Amino acid sequence: MAEDSQLISIDKVRIGMFIRLDLSWFQHSFPMNSFKIISQKQIDELKALDLKHIRYIPSKSDPVSPRAPEPSTQQAPAAPAPPNATVYANITDAKRARLEQLEKQREQIKRCEEKFVHAATTVKNIDKNIFSRPQETIAEAGKLVNTMAEAFLTDNDTIMHLIQKNFGEEEMYFHSLNVSVLAMMLAHELKCTHDQIKVVGSAALFHDLGKVDVPSKVLLKTEALTKPEQDLYNLHTRYGYEIAKKAGMGNAVLDAIVHHHEYMDGTGYPDKLKGEAIPLITRIVTIANVYDNLCNHVDPSQSLTPHEALSKMYAHRRAQFDPAALTTMVRCLGVYPPGTLVRLSNEAVGLVMNVNIGKPLRPRVLVYDPEIPKDSAIILDLAEESADLGVTASIRPGQLPRAIYDYLSPRKRVTYYYDSKSGSSGGAGSGKS
Repeated sequence: MAEDSQLISIDKVRIGMFIRLDLSWFQHSFPMNSFKIISQKQIDELKALDLKHIRYIPSKSDPVSPRAPEPSTQQAPAAPAPPNATVYANITDAKRARLEQLEKQREQIKRCEEKFVHAATTVKNIDKNIFSRPQETIAEAGKLVNTMAEAFLTDNDTIMHLIQKNFGEEEMYFHSLNVSVLAMMLAHELKCTHDQIKVVGSAALFHDLGKVDVPSKVLLKTEALTKPEQDLYNLHTRYGYEIAKKAGMGNAVLDAIVHHHEYMDGTGYPDKLKGEAIPLITRIVTIANVYDNLCNHVDPSQSLTPHEALSKMYAHRRAQFDPAALTTMVRCLGVYPPGTLVRLSNEAVGLVMNVNIGKPLRPRVLVYDPEIPKDSAIILDLAEESADLGVTASIRPGQLPRAIYDYLSPRKRVTYYYDSKSGSSGGAGSGKS
């Protein structure tokens, strides 16, 4: 409870005041016990609770209008009288609906994590067996890609989840999976054909195949590479092409492997291709690859938040990317992509868990509330909440107090998995370029 909290009469409550309800979460219909009042509707709902007083917190409030009555400084009164039977029944129904929705959301997260583990295991096997059993490995990759492609093509209510579990050493396999999921999402939204979406998925899974021939001391170096080291690193595109060609992969996949570092403005490598000289499938893989690299730098301290990564790509590197693909990336992941820490209009702090594709400004947010255990944390689906409640700003992890950081547990490496509200699908990833 804030040290400067005061009790004021319910009649003195005004828009702009930050208040705290001295009630159980189950005794009212609001998403949280503490919030800033931003509409008259909220005031009317507070009065319907038959409360005599409200706890007001000046330090979190907007300046109170001079015409508004001064807050009372009286001590805490007796417990508020319970609301009348009709109002209480409405509150109980509203809260029950919220609880049911929370349970569905947690089940969805669990389902996504289970599917993610299966997909990540498949990618791990692909990386291990591409040399010893190339044909079997390509077939296994094809099955994974087909599953993901079917999910995107048959479901119109796709959402992108943030995966919060820590998978330890296996995270080294997640980059190609992340790029594959993001690239297939883009291909679907760009109205690519079924076959093109599958090729995009395969190309993304294998795009970094040539890194197996680059020394680890170069791949894992966190300081800036020297010119010779950078030249050696850049050869991974050529190495990957030769490996994939021997394995019998198709021309479109081969092109994406060798050219996924080419940019629309001609500043990429190895051939400094420009504009339409870069095939669409390769352009899609490139933009997904860059986004994941920015979010998951080899040196975690240099990783950008998902919000910062998209902002940098759009504001400072726009000329390097296919304009339709970049616009689609922003639209699908939202202004606040999964993994972004945000402040809401009610002053609450939360972590974006997923975005509703088609409603990029209304994500689902895991909200910090010290009165609710972390394992039972509230997840607000802003697409279902009043328009008054929304995201007002993104926050860097270092700006959070330790208690909030530990509660929300933002990950240093961002991993995604897709699903649908109907629960029919799944796909994922994280790592280095």
